Amino acid sequence: MSAHAIIVLCPTRPDLLGQPLLGHVAWGFQLPNNEWVIGAVEGDGWPRGNRFNGFWSRKVPSFNAALQHFANMKYQDAEYNQFKLLTVTHNVFPDPDAAMSVMKWVSGQKYELFGRNCMNSAYDILRAFSRGGNFNSRTMPSPDTNWIPNGWYNAIAVSNADHRWLPASRQAIHHFDTETEVDALADVAEHQPDWRDPSSDNYLPIDAEASEKAEKPEISVDLPSLSLEEFEKQGTTESDPI
Repeated sequence: MSAHAIIVLCPTRPDLLGQPLLGHVAWGFQLPNNEWVIGAVEGDGWPRGNRFNGFWSRKVPSFNAALQHFANMKYQDAEYNQFKLLTVTHNVFPDPDAAMSVMKWVSGQKYELFGRNCMNSAYDILRAFSRGGNFNSRTMPSPDTNWIPNGWYNAIAVSNADHRWLPASRQAIHHFDTETEVDALADVAEHQPDWRDPSSDNYLPIDAEASEKAEKPEISVDLPSLSLEEFEKQGTTESDPI
């Protein structure tokens, strides 16, 4: 059975006076037992997470639980509303252990709006998970050619059926320590991916200075083909809709 991952989008960040809406992304990936690991780097101004760069992560029991967690974060100044479902390319074996180790490394990296941000962190984790960014028989686009998270999200190609709205939010997440949501990284050793190691032949630098200087017009996000009204009429399902 194929393994999956998700890119989850909040298209309306940052909500700052005079700033274009650049967008914000989070990640998730499937474990062999069909549990999911989800997370994001929300930024150093986010009052929750690890209080350093806004990093948080959770292991949740199912795909539906992963989607519901993101939907419920609208009460925590993180209004995610849609996602893209990625399928690891046939004959590529996912590496969730590598993804977890890169997550642990990401959790300790200083946040930069232009540089080590939500987009580069999501890319690094999912690249590790899919052994090179191998999803949907394509290579996941590098964020170094898409300075803006909304633009990077648009560049990730999936079928119409795999570009979906999140479910309706149900309740606020008051704490990130419920019985079904535990710290996914408690016993994980961190690992810097080789493409972020300047001594590696595979080094892929994050050019924060070039990113900051690049023109950043506001980008319209492609919406799921099914309208939000049509999606809401469908209701929810108890089974994981992968």
